[in-house]
Amino acid sequence: MSKLQNWSNTLVLLIATLGFGLVVSGCDSGGTSPDSNNLGDVSGAITGQVIDNATSNPIEGAKVVVAVGSLDTDGKSFSATTGSEGRFAITDLPATTADDGSNTGEDPSAKYGIRVETPDGSAYRDAYRGQVELAYGNNETGAVELGANITFPLQKNNGSLSGQLGVDGSDAPLRNTELRATQTIATDFSANGDFSTKDDATNGTLTVTTTTTTDEQGSFTFENLVVGENVDLYARFDNNTESDVVSGKSIPDEGSASPVENSSVSAPDLTATLDPAPGTDFGTTEPEWTLTFNRPVAGVTTDDVEEALSISQDGIKKAVDGNGNVELDVSATTTEGGAIEGVSWSVAQPLSDGINLKVQYGNLFDEESSPTIVGAQYGVNVSEVNDFEVNASSGTSGTLPSNLSYSIGANTNAPATPVVGEDGNVQVSITTTDAGGTTNQSPETIDYDVSSVSPNLTINVDNSEAPVKEYQVFARTVEDTEDRRQAPQFEQIETISAENVEFGETSGSVKFSNNPLRTNVEGTYGPIEWKVRAVSINNVEGDFSETQEIVDNDSLDLDDANTAFNDTNSDGNADELVVTFNEPVSGISAGDAGSDYFGISDGSGDPTALGSVAEVTNELDGATVVVNVSDDGSNTTNDELTVNGESSDNFVTDLAGNPIKVESDANKTSL
Repeated sequence: MSKLQNWSNTLVLLIATLGFGLVVSGCDSGGTSPDSNNLGDVSGAITGQVIDNATSNPIEGAKVVVAVGSLDTDGKSFSATTGSEGRFAITDLPATTADDGSNTGEDPSAKYGIRVETPDGSAYRDAYRGQVELAYGNNETGAVELGANITFPLQKNNGSLSGQLGVDGSDAPLRNTELRATQTIATDFSANGDFSTKDDATNGTLTVTTTTTTDEQGSFTFENLVVGENVDLYARFDNNTESDVVSGKSIPDEGSASPVENSSVSAPDLTATLDPAPGTDFGTTEPEWTLTFNRPVAGVTTDDVEEALSISQDGIKKAVDGNGNVELDVSATTTEGGAIEGVSWSVAQPLSDGINLKVQYGNLFDEESSPTIVGAQYGVNVSEVNDFEVNASSGTSGTLPSNLSYSIGANTNAPATPVVGEDGNVQVSITTTDAGGTTNQSPETIDYDVSSVSPNLTINVDNSEAPVKEYQVFARTVEDTEDRRQAPQFEQIETISAENVEFGETSGSVKFSNNPLRTNVEGTYGPIEWKVRAVSINNVEGDFSETQEIVDNDSLDLDDANTAFNDTNSDGNADELVVTFNEPVSGISAGDAGSDYFGISDGSGDPTALGSVAEVTNELDGATVVVNVSDDGSNTTNDELTVNGESSDNFVTDLAGNPIKVESDANKTSL
């Protein structure tokens, strides 16, 4: 059985450019498939009609050209011109697969390029191009005449559109800007070749785009638009963005569309980049800046920019010329038309190392000033510099400051490490204030409950490696531990300026207040730890000094007034001994033998006997230790309590590890 015993011509239409709808039908030859070796005996014919796309009226005088293979090769071509009914017929087309007539392999095909040339002087679009491919079976022989019927619906392109455009938020016209007019054209074709019959029509679309450019006044004109189809108009900018101008503008038949009037377009922002950015520390005493715009600007000259720029005299006291005046050299890169693309400026003489400076730009970016920078192409003002808004309301986040801050940092050496101590470049004296408000300068002992501690620093500046700008004091206390519930971290608590370090010494006082050796958590103690580092005039941080400690070094005190025997069951005999200290204690716990820490004597040789420790209570202002009495507690007269000192195997200490005082009977009390 043959592959295509009852076969018909297969026609594939590939539309290459410029849009038209091709109406195609195949003509059944009534014969059988030819053998590929006998295709030389086969010929074909392409017939059809050229009509108006909008009215379906026939078009006379259109030339249809068919070329073997492709319109872009040197293959043989055939042509015909449409008559009064718009019809054409091209016959005797060779069924070959190549321009040289060769044909090998199964299922051979013949390709033809097709072009429609519109009549001279007509308003129809020219250069309609397409391609037809005819495919054949190869299982039988016979000479067959092949045919195809195609309808070409042509469109007029004598429509036009004009207008004048401005820029949103500006009085400037939209100058020298590419405009793009887009039309979406419907293409209809019928399977039976009768374009006037719509019952079995298939609809398609083709997008046609035309471009033009506005002039210096923002005016434009589009010619050769397809009539009967609406236009969408866009403005295309140099940053590859587009803005809508008008949508669905009608292009009437045989004439111009109504003009686009009083239209403005949102143009992309004019922005600038300042390099280096504000806040930069220069690595040289001869700083340079470059201000680059995202497109050429107009409205200013290099002289205008030079006049607007200045460097604040504050902090420039050490300029090389000795009087603080800073002269600037300003230059610019421009387009051939004179619009500025970028501005560069530098100091005319070196500045001193380690200074802070501020660049002032006058009213250069002020929309109300004259002259001002505007977009040379789109006529908009600068809106942003380095992500900072220009002319934003006061206090707005990201507002460009009136002065742009910089610093000079040519010397990158680290300053010397401070040495704290009598022979170091940082000497310390301590001032304490107790709970009663009494101040003690350079105390030998510091108590657990001291109200405040102030290390007073005297710094002999060492500039051997780099000039010093400031000394930073970092500290941590036991309060940091409790607040964070973790190991305390050093934090900067003070900055001591060294502004005049070249001329002598500088000093400062660091104060720790609110009982810094303890917290409001019962039984919590910790030393004050602090350290110092130097920072150079160029913000290079040196190494920290060794960590310094301020500790509770005062001995534990016995509270005589509140230490006594106690009769808790009111039987007339003591059943416990209550020992009170002036601060929380450590080293003793409930269950310990009371006699390990305390001794009782009365001069009779038969003192009251002590049992085990019943309770230890630590509070902010002291500690209470309760010891059971092991006998009936009836003979407590003349008893005297002794608290063991550190010479004993067992003794009580405060939270810092300080034992009780032993001199002058401080560890004894009469009961």
